[in-house]
Amino acid sequence: MDMDISGDLSGIRASQIQELRNLSEFVTERSELIHPEILEGLMRLSQLWNREIALYLSRPGALLAAAVGQHATVTLPPIKGRSIGKHLRCIHTHPNGDFRLSPLDQSALLSLQLESMASVGIRDGLLTGIQIAYRIGENDSFIVNLSSKNWQTFDYNDSLSNLSKSPTKTETASGKERAFLIALVDSDQDDNEDLAELRELARSAGVDVVGQLVQLRRYGQSRSYLGSGKLEELVHRLQETEANVVICDDELSPTQLRTLETETGLKVLDRTGLILDIFAQRAQSREGKLQVELAQLKHLLPYLSGQGQSLSRLGGGVGSRGPGETKLELDRRRMRDRITQLEKELKLVLQQRDVQRRQRSKSGLPIIALVGYTNAGKTTFMKIAMEQAGNRSDIPIGENKLFATLDPIVRSIKINSSLDILLSDTVGFIRKLPTQLLRAFLATLEEVQQADVLLHVVDASHPQAPQHAETVHDVLKQLGCSDKPMITLLNKVDKVLVEDDLLKLAQTLPHPIELSLVRGDSLKPVWKLLSSLLT
Repeated sequence: MDMDISGDLSGIRASQIQELRNLSEFVTERSELIHPEILEGLMRLSQLWNREIALYLSRPGALLAAAVGQHATVTLPPIKGRSIGKHLRCIHTHPNGDFRLSPLDQSALLSLQLESMASVGIRDGLLTGIQIAYRIGENDSFIVNLSSKNWQTFDYNDSLSNLSKSPTKTETASGKERAFLIALVDSDQDDNEDLAELRELARSAGVDVVGQLVQLRRYGQSRSYLGSGKLEELVHRLQETEANVVICDDELSPTQLRTLETETGLKVLDRTGLILDIFAQRAQSREGKLQVELAQLKHLLPYLSGQGQSLSRLGGGVGSRGPGETKLELDRRRMRDRITQLEKELKLVLQQRDVQRRQRSKSGLPIIALVGYTNAGKTTFMKIAMEQAGNRSDIPIGENKLFATLDPIVRSIKINSSLDILLSDTVGFIRKLPTQLLRAFLATLEEVQQADVLLHVVDASHPQAPQHAETVHDVLKQLGCSDKPMITLLNKVDKVLVEDDLLKLAQTLPHPIELSLVRGDSLKPVWKLLSSLLT
């Protein structure tokens, strides 16, 4: 049976169209994402025409249809029969080299109810990477990234089977909150980048994300955050997804918070409140708990004005840890009194920390501070550094969560016969970190200010690695530490999909050293460079 080919075929030779049609002779095994011969032909023709090509693969692995179009305008061929979409996978090319799925790609996955959607990046005739999104339930997806080196060993069927065993919307653990994310973005291409981090923050707070909605920033409203049309759409989406909390990617004004709560009838939490909730879960030391409570009360104080008893909505769940419900219902005077009391207690703790810091200074040992974006691998580096130095490590294994480490940790490490250091691990930095939050954790970050050398750990495999590094440098400037000697540790290089991106990243950062802590790479190059900077 001939494969149907539609779309913009102008200027394309009939022999080349036949070449595309001939790819239907190959059958993709269930374990394969796509037959290697099909992918090779797809890449060659897409590069030759400089157009995107989209294919439909049936569950038995047969090519059913293809569509051709200009960049970002290729129209998927229609599906015959609504139910058949659940058993189809769509694979399409990106001749511009960017293998990431666009917002339209992910929207098509859900609206057409496909089994999966995959994008193939091509640059100079070579594969730059593949990104696959599997549909989970009706309104969510799960994304997998593949490199040009590992895509052929990837087992598509196993990955799909594992997802089918994961809890769906109706199987969510009882009592777990269901969050719907909203954000204002600067362009249509920003929503994936902005909300990816917010999804991770929500996951770290123990919340299930059931949906998301974005709007261009220029259409946002000062009173309601979202425009009237988007606000109406949000209410409908909340009903469809059965969400019980709305989380916003920006810091909301008291008016915006009240309007969103009134219109949706749900608890609304902004980015700062979400981060503080995570801090409240992570804080273990007395100092950390004091800092969290102080930051939360200062954050809540502006919202208390004119709300009466409405703050009692935070009776439990995400955003209500730390001070707790009783603190939220305090009037402004009592809240200010509590803030004053906390500041006095924290001042005493700071004095004790200052005494400890002076004692360490008397030892004459150089102080090395680990800095970096949250979840970059700082705690893992510290644990491995202690183990490779022969010290018994009492550092817990770093979790794959944002802000897994909150309280500062300082340990003495003997690097070699002529070098002993004090290595300190601090709280990770993050994009859109409010100034008041930075001030609240200044005690923790003073470890950075006292350091002789900074070790900047960067997750080199993250698509936003350059922006994360820039965020860290901006925070260091605020702390007055931008002129300190710095070594850049490009971590997770084993997961880097595009080598050129790693090279560009290394060229923009001081003293870069590539390594993979999970792989167990030696830290000797780090200590060698550190010794030269300390002499």
